[in-house]
Amino acid sequence: MSRLTSEERRRIFFLQEQAGQRMLATLLVSTAASDRGRARCRRLQGLTRAVFSVALATVGLLLYAFVEFHAPASLVDAFLPR
Repeated sequence: MSRLTSEERRRIFFLQEQAGQRMLATLLVSTAASDRGRARCRRLQGLTRAVFSVALATVGLLLYAFVEFHAPASLVDAFLPR
């Protein structure tokens, strides 16, 4: 039978603890890096949405200036043109 002494068990416990701490440290480092990437992506999405909104409003104003729209007075005028 292979029984460990208390000193051997203590060493194994400390080695396991150190391995766990190293794994957590690498996990935290990679998580922090991915958080920075997500923040950059969110900023880029926000900027893209803002640019798209401004472009859409600009196109709408330009079309409003060049195109006339006469709303029909009633539904009959809308479906039965003269």
